[in-house]
Amino acid sequence: MRVMRTKRQFRTVAAPLALLAAAVGLLWANGHYTAALAVLSALCFVLVMGRLLASRRPDGELADNEFALLHDPLTELPNRLLFHDRVHQTILGATRTGTRAAVIVLDVDRFKEINESLGHHMGDLLLYELGYKLTETLRQSDSVARLGGDEFAILLPEIDDEAAALAAANKIRAALSNPIAVRDVSLEVEASAGIALYPDHGLDPETLLQHADVAMYSAKKAQSGCELYARARHEFSPARLRLVQDLRTGISAGQLELHYQPKVRLSDNRVVGVEALARWNHPEHGLVSPESFIPLAERTGLIRPLTLAVLEMAIDQTAAWRSRGIQLAMSVNLSPRNLTDHELPHQIKRLLEERGVPTNSLELELREDTINADPKRARDVLSRLDAMGIWLAIDDFGTGRTALPYLQQLPVTTLKVDRSFVGSMTHEGDDAALVRSAIALGRNLGLRVVAEGVETDAVMNLLRQLGCDQVQGFYVCRPVPASDFERWLREREYAEQAA
Repeated sequence: MRVMRTKRQFRTVAAPLALLAAAVGLLWANGHYTAALAVLSALCFVLVMGRLLASRRPDGELADNEFALLHDPLTELPNRLLFHDRVHQTILGATRTGTRAAVIVLDVDRFKEINESLGHHMGDLLLYELGYKLTETLRQSDSVARLGGDEFAILLPEIDDEAAALAAANKIRAALSNPIAVRDVSLEVEASAGIALYPDHGLDPETLLQHADVAMYSAKKAQSGCELYARARHEFSPARLRLVQDLRTGISAGQLELHYQPKVRLSDNRVVGVEALARWNHPEHGLVSPESFIPLAERTGLIRPLTLAVLEMAIDQTAAWRSRGIQLAMSVNLSPRNLTDHELPHQIKRLLEERGVPTNSLELELREDTINADPKRARDVLSRLDAMGIWLAIDDFGTGRTALPYLQQLPVTTLKVDRSFVGSMTHEGDDAALVRSAIALGRNLGLRVVAEGVETDAVMNLLRQLGCDQVQGFYVCRPVPASDFERWLREREYAEQAA
């Protein structure tokens, strides 16, 4: 495991390498030759060490690619894909031998507070340490994976009964409760665990994971620390499970609606596009924000019909605007699970053709973790979308670990710099440097650069000076319904003509 830590330190420098390379060009162009040489020396050192590590791998680049496909880039634990396969293989063996197996879903309590108080970098370091501690605690025959965020999954391939599964889960929770040193900070962590047994609570990997997830949320709600899946609890639960059914009904009943946030081109201050942001108009709860229901859709498999519904509404709106002379690019967000759907390009093509909307009017936005989750499959789906002429953007750039060589291989056309850096760039030197480097990187790669989260005139002017292509944020306009957006656009155009 400690050897893995050394390799990880060099694997995860890929995004910083991209920024370092951009910084060298920027410093040299501005006459800062000494500083440029210093950065270049650091860049060469990292590259040489990376090559040394790569040369020690038995299969070189092939082994590295296979590892990346099946492992989480942050913790280097197995990802959902590999964990799913291991559960499947365990089920085959347990079926032959008549034994039981257990799947445990583990979620860190109050992890959001750690991120908000100490920063996302500290949160990432904590997740890595948790992965290491889990691996140390388990038996050789057990498996641990990171499913995403602060959620881990554990497979116990041979377990006697429910009592043994509960004892194992509580042992794991106890091991995590010991203070964990992250940099110079000692953090105390608690976690909630949910357990599903094969064959008692499910006969396939997806069902076992779903039921363990249900049990984990029951443990969180009851503050009990650990719960076994109970069918009665699943059927009559709760709010969360009712919300799943409500969302399923809401998608088919047309309860989703879109709000639109404009994108302004800095070279001439013109509105050139909009980002479509989903809202759920729940009959009881009113307007529900995407932060509340998108993760729910991703966990339960509803993300596919939800994404198709959003795409259909966005393309319908694009066609309606074009018929009234409003020609704007429409951006729609995709989820990691959308890139495992090989039917998606065909469905998008059909929607565009039926409504007479050109493919270059649509841009699909993907988070960095979306691409890194399953690079091979993502590249396949993205290549098909690119061949259709659809624009592709990496959203929240700067928060993930997209390697420069991999970025060059992807058919992306746009980098969207994350709002967390843009909003504070006028008074945080590090954030300003990162935004500056990201813009330089995008321009060097021939990509369009969009800055999110612009909330002041000072930030907008600084981005213009740095050569950023487009901006969006509350300073320009908040996300609004289509009718309000049209009114805002007409008033803006009238004011420009009057000036």
